[in-house]
Amino acid sequence: MFKKIIILISLFFLTGCTQTYYLNNMSIEDIININIASESDLHNVNNKGYKYNLPAGFSIYSDQDYNQVLLSENNKYYLNIDIVSYYYKNNITTEYEYDDYMYYTFENNNKNGYLRITKNNDYFFVELCYNYAIIEVEVKEEDLKYAVSRGMLILNSIKYNNLVITKFIEDNNIENSETLYKIPEPENKTDSKNILEYIDESEVED
Repeated sequence: MFKKIIILISLFFLTGCTQTYYLNNMSIEDIININIASESDLHNVNNKGYKYNLPAGFSIYSDQDYNQVLLSENNKYYLNIDIVSYYYKNNITTEYEYDDYMYYTFENNNKNGYLRITKNNDYFFVELCYNYAIIEVEVKEEDLKYAVSRGMLILNSIKYNNLVITKFIEDNNIENSETLYKIPEPENKTDSKNILEYIDESEVED
């Protein structure tokens, strides 16, 4: 079994057409499980209290410390780092909702995660949480596996700097019930806009 996992991980990190082929022939659950079973010390992005590996084909569109917007193939990935939950070891939890297209929970080394996908016309809103961080993106169906695989690569690669985070929490007197992860919500809950459209509008207003 262990040998099989190693082979799958090796195949998963191949580039080009081979990687695309194996992605298309794996389930989304397998993509997540292979990612969380892998260990990587690669990091090419450093920020205040954390670092992570940004995959090839991605760039940083905007950076607000613990909230970053990443760009890949014209899709915006919203990365939110919750250092408060990390510091107090609070799990970021959610529950299955009736309109979920897909809902999947997973765990590795005492770190919990979940994937929620909801459908909005021809697009799919992906909310991927792991390692005290969340990535959100809206993509077409053919890009779902790519979005999940790259999202998990980023989340799994995050390493936290305890000294920097401790100083930030203490200097700002942040309680363990608070969080730095906040999503703007529509004033009218019946509005047809999805949450990423509201985030885009908030960026323009700011």
